[in-house]
Amino acid sequence: MLRTWWHGWNRVVQAIWIVNAFFGSAGSVMGDTTLIFERLSSEPSFPGAALQTLAAGDVDDDGKLDLVVADAEGELLGVFFGLGDGTFLEPPSTYELSDYAGLRNVKLGDLNGDRALDIVAVSDSANAVIVMLNQGAGVFGPPAGFSTGEAPLAVAVDDWNGDGRLDVATANNLEDSVSVFLGDGRGGLMLQPDPVVVGAGPVAIAAGDLNGDRQLDLVVASTTSGELSVGSVSILAGLGTGAFTPSAEIQGEFIDTPVGVILDDFNGDGRLDLAVVNQDLDDVAIFRNDGGFTFQHVGNFPVAVQLNGCVGADFNRDARVDIACAGEFDDKVAVVLGAGDGSFGPPVSFDVGPAPGAIALGDFDRDGWFDLAVTSQDLETVTILLNRTGATPGTPSPTPTPTPTPPATCVGDCGRDGEVTIDELILMVNVALGITSVQNCAPGDANGDGEITIDEIIQAVNRALSGCPSA
Repeated sequence: MLRTWWHGWNRVVQAIWIVNAFFGSAGSVMGDTTLIFERLSSEPSFPGAALQTLAAGDVDDDGKLDLVVADAEGELLGVFFGLGDGTFLEPPSTYELSDYAGLRNVKLGDLNGDRALDIVAVSDSANAVIVMLNQGAGVFGPPAGFSTGEAPLAVAVDDWNGDGRLDVATANNLEDSVSVFLGDGRGGLMLQPDPVVVGAGPVAIAAGDLNGDRQLDLVVASTTSGELSVGSVSILAGLGTGAFTPSAEIQGEFIDTPVGVILDDFNGDGRLDLAVVNQDLDDVAIFRNDGGFTFQHVGNFPVAVQLNGCVGADFNRDARVDIACAGEFDDKVAVVLGAGDGSFGPPVSFDVGPAPGAIALGDFDRDGWFDLAVTSQDLETVTILLNRTGATPGTPSPTPTPTPTPPATCVGDCGRDGEVTIDELILMVNVALGITSVQNCAPGDANGDGEITIDEIIQAVNRALSGCPSA
């Protein structure tokens, strides 16, 4: 079961790559070993000395990814509208949030069911999570604030209780807790009683099904944990009702001043593993998910100096998850390629603006390869790194075959039942490929087990490409 459109869309993108390989439209699925990122000369600017949060999504529903940025020490939030070629319209649309200064973390999601991405952010100065509803064309309404614990620094958005409505959880830094909110489907949030206690000084939060029970769990990284440790990770088991219970804690020498967490399958066994972003160690600590909330340390892998944030994606199309991080002290973004067994290779670095503060992932030029956007706190700009790994050196880039943003008419959960089915995934694939007969196709789950496999995705797409013959 997939509850977030982003996780589902990642699977769709992988399926498109595989299908394209069969039909010769996007090159080989096997990855290039040499990473190439092109830094664009055009770098959109935004006033703010602490650009520490950045989110990518199609907020105006034009099929092109946009960027939302905020100043962690000011009152401004901005929206850059993407032009589809890696550049962005300037100046950005700006919103002054005088009552909610210091936006530390911004996420995007459809909180009121109108299939337009809304803004969710936390303000540590106001002790609140805010929701700004998308009124259409990427224009956002005034913020509605909901009280959290003290000094929220991070927010997660997903469906905690399986009702098809997006919910919210915040990591409250000075209260050592997580506040859980259930969405009402209209953009409102209902705070659940009894915040969940976590390690001292939580700074990051992520959601995923860690034990295979089809309920979303939470992972929270904290900066301190008692007198003998400077970092910890709390695992909170989701009960499927919106309630969470502490299940496990990871701490020790492998975790030092964590600033982020990534959940992804780093070894290809179908379980979500854990990457902890260690700011002072300049590395990521990888923990293998052995099931039942048991995690085994795989290793620590150096990335960049004074990490501010990391993202995970397959940057070279070898079907293995890689990690890209922004290093504040060396003014670089570094990428470590996944080996497929939970380990990572040496970092490959790319220059960005000075003092990078936040990093976001997306296909900004719609060529089917994951690109990166990174804020520069010194220059008050956003650096765009376009992924040219698949391009032939010395030749012009081919006309893009877009990796589309999920269409507004069907953003994953077409049935609004809280789950993304294989047929809904296939619908998105075929919308992307311009196939209109998909709604007449036979069901995609070939063996009826309710699970999504790459083979079933390929079979369903092949049926659609053949005009959906009778089963």
